[in-house]
Amino acid sequence: MDLLSAARVATYAAGSTMAEHVHATASLCLVLTGDYEERTLGRREIEEAGTLLFCPANQPHAQRFGRRGATKLIVSPPAWALARVSAATHAPRTRGGACVALGRRIVGELRAQDEFSALAVEALSLELLATFARRTRTADRPAIVRRAQDYMSAHKGDRLSVAEVAAAIGCDPLPLSRAFRRAVGQSIGSFQRGLRIARVIALLDRRSMPLSEIALECGFCDQSHMTRAFKAQIGCTPDAYRRMC
Repeated sequence: MDLLSAARVATYAAGSTMAEHVHATASLCLVLTGDYEERTLGRREIEEAGTLLFCPANQPHAQRFGRRGATKLIVSPPAWALARVSAATHAPRTRGGACVALGRRIVGELRAQDEFSALAVEALSLELLATFARRTRTADRPAIVRRAQDYMSAHKGDRLSVAEVAAAIGCDPLPLSRAFRRAVGQSIGSFQRGLRIARVIALLDRRSMPLSEIALECGFCDQSHMTRAFKAQIGCTPDAYRRMC
C-alpha cells in the first residue's frame, strides 16, 4: 500500500446520509469538523469534532450528517497493528487533545506531500493507533480508575480537583492518583485537560460562539487560560484552529 493512501480527508455535505454499509478493512476515524449520527449494532451515537473512533472491518453502520456536514480524517494503519488493537480495545471511541494534535499533524503531511511525507504519515498513524489503544484498553484497569474516567468524562466542563474526583467515587485521593497514573500513563489533571480540549474543538465548529463563552463552558478560567492550554496540546491557538477548519 502507498503510505500516503493509508490516510485521507473526507468531506460530507450537510444533511447527507450514508446507507448501511461495511468496510473490508478496519480503520481509525478522527472527526475534524461538524458532527453526525452513527448507527451501528442497534445503537445511535452522535459523533462530534474531536472524537476518534475505531471502525472494525465488516461491521455494518449507517450515518446521517448534521446541518454543518462533517470532515473526517480516515487512517488505515498496517494490518498487523490494527489486529493488535482489535484484540485489546474494549471501547469504540475516545476524545482528547493528544489525538487531535496527532490528527492535525497527519493532515499537515498530506498537504505537504514532500519526499518524507509518506514516512511521516506511517509513523504518525501508528502513534495515533497506540494513543487510541492506551486510552480505550480498560479490561486490566482498576475499578477506581474506570470510575474516575467515567466521572470526569461526565463532568468535563467542571474544574475538578483530585480530592473532588476521589470523593465522588468513594476513595482516597493519593491511592487514586497513583493508580490512575500507572494505568493511564498520565495524571488526573492531564486527563481532564485532554477532555476539555476535545470539547473546545467540538464547540469551535459553532462559528458564532465567542471564544470567551467556549472557555467558560469547557471549565477554563477565561479565554487566555483556554488559549494557553489549547496551544500547548494542539500547537496553535483556538482562533487559528477555527480558521483552518
